[in-house]
Amino acid sequence: LVVDMSKSMEETDMQRDRLDAAQRVIRRFLRRNTNDRVGLVIFGQQAMLACPLTQDTKLLEQIVSDLAIGDVPELGTAIGDGLALGLAQLRRSDAKSKVVILLSDGDTNWVTRFDPDEAARTAKDMGVKVYTLLVGSESTDVFGTSSVNPATLRSIAAITGGEYFRAADYESFDHGFQTVRQKLDKTKRTITERLPDKELFLPFALLALALVLGERTLASTRLRRLP
Repeated sequence: LVVDMSKSMEETDMQRDRLDAAQRVIRRFLRRNTNDRVGLVIFGQQAMLACPLTQDTKLLEQIVSDLAIGDVPELGTAIGDGLALGLAQLRRSDAKSKVVILLSDGDTNWVTRFDPDEAARTAKDMGVKVYTLLVGSESTDVFGTSSVNPATLRSIAAITGGEYFRAADYESFDHGFQTVRQKLDKTKRTITERLPDKELFLPFALLALALVLGERTLASTRLRRLP
């Protein structure tokens, strides 16, 4: 998961605001994906790893719940850097299927190391599909301008073979997220454990019990300890 934490995520064109809507949908996603390894990268002007790949979805859900604007420098949107950091985590994974879900308002305006298309080409070379979700409404204000930029997210999805979803409100946002979930490839994992044929502690426990009983029996005879 690569999540936009720039200042524009405080816009209130979604229920409460964009970040709150994203948090609620991500938490619901995590509750339904108990067998997946999921990591979290957040970005604003800079990108930061908030949680490495883990199956501890309860821990990750708590981290998502505690996210707040200001956790990373928020006066900028470095989508390319955020995506690149997410790819760096996936590069260490041995999973057959590797996917990035990128949530942003799409208005990239800051580049430290990677621009969005460069990061997308890296994802394509790695065989990683990037599913992008536009957070916020595409409606324009009285001046005819919009606070979201879907073009960047469409381009990333197209380059990587993923898919772009538009989320104008919470319901459509949730629907888009669940659609992504259904498209995720499954990797079958087999866990082999070596279990003992029988419990080994019982003979030792019985021996200890016999010794205790013997000691108490002898203590009531001439062999008892004298003061």
